[in-house]
Amino acid sequence: MAVLASGVLGAGLAACGGGSEAEPDAAGADDAAVDVPIPVDEDAAAPAPEAGVRDVAAPDAAGKGFCATRSPTPRFCDDFDDGDLDDDWTIQTVLNGAPILDTSSATSIPASFAVETLPIGSNQSAHVHLRASVDGAPTGHVILAFDLMLATTSYTKGTIAIATLDISQDHFFTLYLRDGDPDAPAPALEETNGATRTRHVLSKLPPVLTWTHATIDIDIGAAQATVLWDSEKVLDAAPIAAGPADEPTIRVGAVYVYGPADPFEARFDDVTLDF
Repeated sequence: MAVLASGVLGAGLAACGGGSEAEPDAAGADDAAVDVPIPVDEDAAAPAPEAGVRDVAAPDAAGKGFCATRSPTPRFCDDFDDGDLDDDWTIQTVLNGAPILDTSSATSIPASFAVETLPIGSNQSAHVHLRASVDGAPTGHVILAFDLMLATTSYTKGTIAIATLDISQDHFFTLYLRDGDPDAPAPALEETNGATRTRHVLSKLPPVLTWTHATIDIDIGAAQATVLWDSEKVLDAAPIAAGPADEPTIRVGAVYVYGPADPFEARFDDVTLDF
């Protein structure tokens, strides 16, 4: 069992000095921050895997990693194994936290995307996430999938979202570990369709300190949403608003953390979007 390396993440936070960028996106218009396009470093070298890496898949005999061996090729894929954390993404957002290219644990070696946020108070927010958009107008399933490892599954304060899947500019889904319901906060997939928000509560949180394959499956034709932890459906074909999809956008990481909230730590790996 792999354990989150708090010392590594803490060092990243110290280097970032609490964060430098943030975002007012469609799914979070009240964020006091700005998205910044990412310069691409095509010469970055992949780091060597560290000793003691657990729960990982090695490259195949031809030296190809997770994304290079997918068939058919996903519309979007990042396995974080090229030594550059954000070169495959359009925007990186950082506020009150740190992003880390982490080689202490991964589902495909040598690296994963680790995030940690600072403790925040009321009326504060934290964001450490990556964002990408894909051209196309899906008519069937739109599927965001990624591997996830959480430091804890006990969330007693704040609001914490780890992924979003926007199927159009005004129809999107936010995956919460703890949503903002004032009476009974819970893990949920929140649907926003124009001015209408619909809460789809999940049956459970993913396990702690182990890699879990998370899947958000939006069926455009049937107007249904499904969420899985590995093969277990924690939201099964929930009815959603019907409508067209165009240029899906994804975010992965500490997407939205609203205070008061304790520090949040997680790892992400092998992110794919397909339709």
